Parts: sequence; C-alpha cells; structure tokens
Amino acid sequence: MELLHEFPARDAGSPGSVVTIGSFDGLHIGHQRLLQRVRTAAARDSMTPVAVTFDPHPRCVVDPSGCPPLLCSLDDRIELLRRAGAERVVVVRFTRELSAWSADRFATTLIESLGMRRLIVGPGFALGHGREGNLEFLARLGRRRGFRVVTVAPVRRGGRPVSSGRVRDAIATGSFAEAISMLGRPYVLEGVVERGAGRGAGLGVPTANLGVDPSRCIPAAGVYAGWLDFGDGWRPAATGIGTRPTFGGGSVTIEAHVLDYDGDLYGRRVRLALRRRIRPERAFTSIPALQVAMARDIAQTRAVVRRFPQPA
Repeated sequence: MELLHEFPARDAGSPGSVVTIGSFDGLHIGHQRLLQRVRTAAARDSMTPVAVTFDPHPRCVVDPSGCPPLLCSLDDRIELLRRAGAERVVVVRFTRELSAWSADRFATTLIESLGMRRLIVGPGFALGHGREGNLEFLARLGRRRGFRVVTVAPVRRGGRPVSSGRVRDAIATGSFAEAISMLGRPYVLEGVVERGAGRGAGLGVPTANLGVDPSRCIPAAGVYAGWLDFGDGWRPAATGIGTRPTFGGGSVTIEAHVLDYDGDLYGRRVRLALRRRIRPERAFTSIPALQVAMARDIAQTRAVVRRFPQPA
C-alpha cells in the first residue's frame, strides 16, 4: 500500500483510480462495504483503489466544541483501510483553508492528482464548502469531467444505518454488544502503561494502568473481557474502566489484568482489545466482596476469550 500525506502530482502514464472519501473513524462495517465496492470496481476496470481521509477529524476544525471522541488512532485507521483493500491511502491535513474549498476545486484536485474515474460514496455524501458538492452536483460535474459517481447503500443494524456516531454512542453508554456488531471486531485502545496506586497487586490481581489519548472514545464504566498485547501477541485480559468507587472514586482509569502473567509492564506501549462488557462498575462494601467479584470477572473473561478469535 502507498501512503501519501498530500495530494500527489499525477503521473500521466498511471492508471485511473476508483476513489472513496471520508473520515472513516473506526472503519465500521458500513465503511468496509464501501471499500469492498471500491476494490471490486478497481479490479474490474484495472484501476487503483484509493481512500482519501482527513486528519484531524473535520468537525474538530470547523466546530471544535463538537469534536467527536475518536474510535481509532490515525495509524490504526490507515492499517484498517489497507486491510479493507485500499492500495493508496491519502491522508489530507484538514484545515480551515481546506474547509473553504469549493466542491469544484476539490473534485478537480481528485481528478488531476489521482486520476479519479469513479467516486464511490454513501447516500449522504457531500464535499466542498457548505457541503455544496452533493450527489446531484457531483453527478453533473462527473458527466462533464469524465468520472462517474456510485452510491452504496448503508449497512443497517437494528433498522438504522450504521455510523461512527452510533458506534460512539453505543461504546459510551455501555451497549457494547451493539458497538462490536457495528465495528465487526473488538474495540481497541492503545497507550503507555503508567504507575498507579498498586491496589490491584495488593489484592493479588496486578493491573496495567493505561494512559490513553484523551481524544479517544472511552467505554462506559465497567469490567470488560478481551486481550492485551505488549509486543509478543495477544494475551487474555480482564479490564476495569471507571472511577474505583470502592476506594472513594476519582478520575477515570483503564486497568487491565493480564491473565496468568506477572511481569513488569511499566513504560511499555500496549494495545487493549475489548470484546465484551461483563458487568457495570459498582462499589463493594468490603475488600473480600471485591475479591470475590474480581475472581468471577476473571473466570468470565476466560470463558469469553475462548469463544472468540484473537484480534487480527
């Protein structure tokens, strides 16, 4: 896969391209269907499948107060686009200046720099300042400029279209099974293991406290079954997310207990894949009651990870 951080100067001898554009936050199953259509069309017409995406998220630039919590890092987004079949990924830095581009200027850039011959998008797509480049506009422009616009129907879950916003809401409110069904994979967070209060080790259940990018979408408080990878493959992990009300509360922490492992992870960058929410967070009346619950959480985590394949 070729990764570009700006629109290239087109090689006149290169084949044309089939292009899709979007923020692609989380690359959920709707995005995956879109990329599948791009890949199929490109293979059929001997062209290059291209995904154009933005960093930062456009809403964080045009409406900072409405900046959404992100479902994946930029690196993960690029990797997910590659796995979905994009042979060229263009990461465009989204700025105020770019937000003022007209639809005609944007389309011209796609034609001249990428040799766009197909534009494959969802039904609500629009580009350019004020979303002036809606599907009707782009279809007219395409007839003049030599590209065709193809619309892909959204994937639906629960009778409604899957969207990044729906996934965020499901993760943030604890509807984790719904979120995973829309992502089509476990939800992944990454961060550096930081020193905590050491309470887990004192209880016989040592935890890795993750320092996660604050721009990420943090799941609802509770205990989750999944896996943690610190460089040698995925290991089963039971993870507590919340304010630790049994110990008086505080800021939200993400603490992962790696099953059957007692090594030192401080300072290591790790990846945490969450598969299922076992239970909501609660305050316990005693330490023994907490320990009984933790043992139950670990047993449930073992059962969950046996039922599902490890993350790719």
